[in-house]
Amino acid sequence: MKLFNFYNKSVYIQYRNQLCSTTTVVVCALTLAAFAVPYYLLSSIRQGELWDQQRTVYEQPKMSFQYSYLFLAEMEDSEEGRATSASVVTCSSFPSYNTLTEQLHPCSDVQVIPTDTNHDHTLDHLSVSVSFNPPDRASRLSFYTFYFFLEATVSSQCRFVIPAFVSLEKVPPPAARTFLSGTIVHSGLMATRQTVALQCPFFMRHQQSHFSDRYYPNENTTLDGFQPRVIRAQIEAANPAYYEYRPQHIDWTMDGSGTVRVQVDVAIGGNESTSVALLYKTSLWWKLCQFWGSYFPLLIVSLWLAEKSKQYLFERFFLRAVEVVPWKNKYN
Repeated sequence: MKLFNFYNKSVYIQYRNQLCSTTTVVVCALTLAAFAVPYYLLSSIRQGELWDQQRTVYEQPKMSFQYSYLFLAEMEDSEEGRATSASVVTCSSFPSYNTLTEQLHPCSDVQVIPTDTNHDHTLDHLSVSVSFNPPDRASRLSFYTFYFFLEATVSSQCRFVIPAFVSLEKVPPPAARTFLSGTIVHSGLMATRQTVALQCPFFMRHQQSHFSDRYYPNENTTLDGFQPRVIRAQIEAANPAYYEYRPQHIDWTMDGSGTVRVQVDVAIGGNESTSVALLYKTSLWWKLCQFWGSYFPLLIVSLWLAEKSKQYLFERFFLRAVEVVPWKNKYN
């Protein structure tokens, strides 16, 4: 009869039994259960979602102003009794647009004020403004369109250059009938708009999400191609994610300076970091690390309980086996 060692109570005592025996089956079952129970326990706790396919990453993007912008304002006569006539004031950084609108009234260059609140070399706040003098001091502001592009870079998981688009389309002034001159300030924040989870490359899988910059209206030959909704549709069609501007409130003041100034204040990350979070696909190695981090503590407890169970069964003779005592203990 050949005996197999299946269980050691301590360094000095060994229990041996035949391969085909009840004791062997019970010991093997307890050992397998010690590995299987933590897995099923995790599955029940997480309701079957043991492997996360996606995860959310909160990271403040590094944004920069690209000096690609367009502003358009329509003015109309404010005096009663006069025939209504409209005039357009516009300016942009796109040469093709300037060629199409060279007969219209120009506005001043854009003014940009970046702010790094905590001095971490990452932009926290951006203020962009355009001012102009109406062609006729009696003209009131009817509506205005203002948009510009930012370049956003994230690198916590892998490096992505993500489009960022700030736009106000055909916005009427706060006081439509009386706004002749003054300042209008739009305050808001950047937020993520995402259609597909981002893919980063990892070992043995070199696939990465692709972002396109073909949405810039540099080559457009018609005015329709410069409309914000057209540009936004192109960004959404060519990119898995982008940052958009979400307005929160408007402040305005009227004065007699004869100048209209439109300003857009943009908050980036900071206290609003949840709004710029991105969704990533989890890699195989991340899944293994995540699983092992949850599984290992339960496995240690399960192995300890299995060991105590086997010790109890052998000491109480519920399981019978040959007890082998080393010769040192026999002759001492």
